[in-house]
Amino acid sequence: MQSNFCRNQSRNVALVSIAALISVTSLLSGCATTINESAPTTLAKNAVVETTIVTVDQQLSTEELLGQMLTTIDALSQAMQKSDRQTASNKVDQILLISNAVRPKILILSDQLVADFDRVVGLAQSSAERNRPADADKAMRFLPLIIDSLGNF
Repeated sequence: MQSNFCRNQSRNVALVSIAALISVTSLLSGCATTINESAPTTLAKNAVVETTIVTVDQQLSTEELLGQMLTTIDALSQAMQKSDRQTASNKVDQILLISNAVRPKILILSDQLVADFDRVVGLAQSSAERNRPADADKAMRFLPLIIDSLGNF
C-alpha cells in the first residue's frame, strides 16, 4: 500500500510540474511581438514641416539673438507639451546654436548675467533630455528677465 501511495504521489508531482511548464510556455509565447515591415505608412495631409536653424547670423544684435532664442524656447515648450520629442530635440539644438553666438556678447557685460543665461540654456536642455516640460516653461519665464536686465548695461 505504501508503494501505491508513493507512485501516486510522484505521479501528482509530475503532473503539477508539466502543468507549470505548460503555463510558463504559454505565458512567454503570448509576449512575442511580430513586426510587419511591409505594412504601408501614411503621412498626414496637412503635415507641418519644421525648419531648423543651421547657422546663426553673427551680425545680429544681442537683443535680436535673444529674441530668436525666446521664440525657439517657446516652440520647445509647445513641443514638450505635445510630447513631440523629435521637434523638442531640434529646438534644443537651435537654442545651443544661438547660445554659442550670444553668450560671448553677454559675458563682456556681466558675469552674473552669463550665469543666469547658462541656467536658462540648461533648463532648455534638461526639458528635452529628461522629459521635463516644466523646465522649458521655466526657461521661457527666465529669459525675458535676462533680456530686461541687459537694458541696464
